[in-house]
Amino acid sequence: MSPARAATSCRVCEGTTPVCDDVTGRCDVRCDYVKTCDGDGDGCVATMYLAQDNQTSEMTYVVDTGCWAGSAFNTLQPDDCRADNRFPGMYTCLCGTDECNGEIILPHAGAGGASAPVSGGDIPPDFLRDPPSPPVGSGGSPWPGDGLDDPTLRPGADRAYGPDNTSMLIGIVTILPAVLVLVLLIFAAYVLYRRRHPKNPPSSIFGSEDGNGNYQIKLDDFDSEMAADPSLENTLNHNEEHLPIKLDTSVGKGRFAEVWKGKLFQESEDRFVTVAVKIFRYDEKQSWQREKDVFSDPALKHPNILDFLTAEERGSGIDRQYWLITSYHSNGCLRAYLGRHVLTWEQLCVMSQTTVAGLAYLHADRATDGAAKMPIAHRDVKSSNVLVKSDGTCCLADFGLALNLDPTIRVEEYANSGQVGTPRYMAPEALESRVNLVNLESFKQIDVYALGLVLWEMLARCEVTGDVGPYQPAFADKLSGDHPGIDTMKDVVIRERERPDIPSRWLAHQGLCRMSEIIEDCWDHDGEARITASCAEERINELKKRQFTAITIDSEDDEKEPLRPKTRYIEETDV
Repeated sequence: MSPARAATSCRVCEGTTPVCDDVTGRCDVRCDYVKTCDGDGDGCVATMYLAQDNQTSEMTYVVDTGCWAGSAFNTLQPDDCRADNRFPGMYTCLCGTDECNGEIILPHAGAGGASAPVSGGDIPPDFLRDPPSPPVGSGGSPWPGDGLDDPTLRPGADRAYGPDNTSMLIGIVTILPAVLVLVLLIFAAYVLYRRRHPKNPPSSIFGSEDGNGNYQIKLDDFDSEMAADPSLENTLNHNEEHLPIKLDTSVGKGRFAEVWKGKLFQESEDRFVTVAVKIFRYDEKQSWQREKDVFSDPALKHPNILDFLTAEERGSGIDRQYWLITSYHSNGCLRAYLGRHVLTWEQLCVMSQTTVAGLAYLHADRATDGAAKMPIAHRDVKSSNVLVKSDGTCCLADFGLALNLDPTIRVEEYANSGQVGTPRYMAPEALESRVNLVNLESFKQIDVYALGLVLWEMLARCEVTGDVGPYQPAFADKLSGDHPGIDTMKDVVIRERERPDIPSRWLAHQGLCRMSEIIEDCWDHDGEARITASCAEERINELKKRQFTAITIDSEDDEKEPLRPKTRYIEETDV
C-alpha cells in the first residue's frame, strides 16, 4: 500500500451508528453524505466513540466523520482508515484517499478487541463544517505521539511533544481516561434522574375543562380559544426534553411547512391542551428560524396576533424537523371561514377591526404598555394567513416572510426584500420590484395594500344588503387561474389598473359605503397615498359605534334609473 498525499472528498456525518464485522474488524460508518474538502492536501478523519442512547440509556458506539485540514498533517496519510484505540472507548483514524473514511479498520481484528453494535441507524445530513478536535497528539493528529517514530517524518519537522514535553504528555494520557469516565457517569446519572423526574409544562397553563374532557389554556389578558401562559409565551423551549405533544391530524400545508393539530399532555393522557404545531422540514430551517425570531419577541404579545408557545428541534438527519407550537383555532383561516359562512354587519365590523388591529400593532414601534418595540412588516398578508378565533375575532398568523424594520440596518441589507409574498395580494411596487428601500414605511404600505384586498373579501360575504354570492378571492373574476403568477398580476394591477369591483348595492348601505372608502384608500396605486393600518383601525372603530336603519325609496322612473337601489340604509344613532 502506497501512502496517499490528499483526499479531495470525504464522508461527512455526525453521530451515525456503525455496522462492524467482529472477524475482520472492519466497520461501515453508514454515512452516505460526501463533502469536497476545502483545502489543499486535506485528508479524511473518522472517530468512533461510546455514547449513550437517548431512548434506551444504553452505551453504544457512534461515529463522526469529516475532512481534516492538510496543514495539520506531518506525514503522508495511508489509503485506509486504520484506527488507533489509545483512548478507552474511542477509535480514531486519518486517511488520504477519496471517501476513505467510509470504513474504519479496527485494531486487533478477530481478537475480540473491537466490538460495535451491528444494528443500523439514521443517517443525518449535518455536515461537519469543522473537523473534530484531536484529543491529544502531534501536529493535529488524532492519536498521541503519532509521527514521533515515523521514518517518513523529515528531520527538523515541527512536533507538538519534544523531550521537554514528555512529562506533560504522560500526565495528559494518564488523566484523560479518568476524566472521560467521570463525565460519562455524571451524564448517566443526569439521564436517570430526568427519566424519573420529567419536566412537564407548568400546570398553570391549564384552565378549566371545556366540557369534552379537554383542558384549554387560559390567557390572563383576553379571551381566546387557545392561549399560552405568560411564562411560556414568546420564548424558545430550552428544556432538555421536548414537550409531551402527540400529533393528531394535519390541518394545512404551505410552501415551507405543514400545520398539525396536536395534544399537549399534562401528567396523563386524560389532561391535554389542543395546540397547533407548524412543522418545517430539515431543509427549511431558515424559514423556521425567521418565524421563530419574530415570535420570540416578548413585545409581540397581542390579542390579534397568533399566540406562540414555544419552538423545538426534533429528530436527526433527514428526519430532523423544526417545530413552532402555537395556539389552535378550530375555525381555521379567514379564507376557509368565508367559504362556509356569510357575515352580519356586526360580525363584519368585529372581524375587520381585529384583523386591522393586528396589523397595526405589528407595524407599531410601541408596545401596548408604551415600551419601545421593533416594527415588523408581515409581507404576506392574505385571507389564508388570518385565523378566526372562537369568539369571532381574528388574529394574524404565518410570519415566515416577516421582516424587522430596523432603522440601524443598512439599505444594502434590504436589497432582496422587495419582491416577496403571494402574487395575488402583492402591491404594484412589489410586483415591479420598485420598493423604496430607503423609506422603511414602504414595507408597511405593501402590507396595507394586501389588507384592502382582505377587507374586500369580507365585505363580499356580508349579508346586510341581501344578495351574497359564493366566496371568491380578490381578482377572481379578472383571472383565469387560481394561482396567478407575477406577470399575470402585473397585467391586471399595473397595466390595466384593475381592482376588485365595488358593487352598487354596497353604496346603498352607509356602513358598507364607508368601509368601501377605507378599502379604496388601502389599495391606492400610489403607496405614499395609502392610509396606515392604524388609521384604518380608527375609522373602522368609528363605524362600529354606529347603527344603520333600512328605508325604502320608490323610484319614480325605474326605466331611467334601473340601477337605483330601492332600499337605502341611513345612519341613525351612536351605539
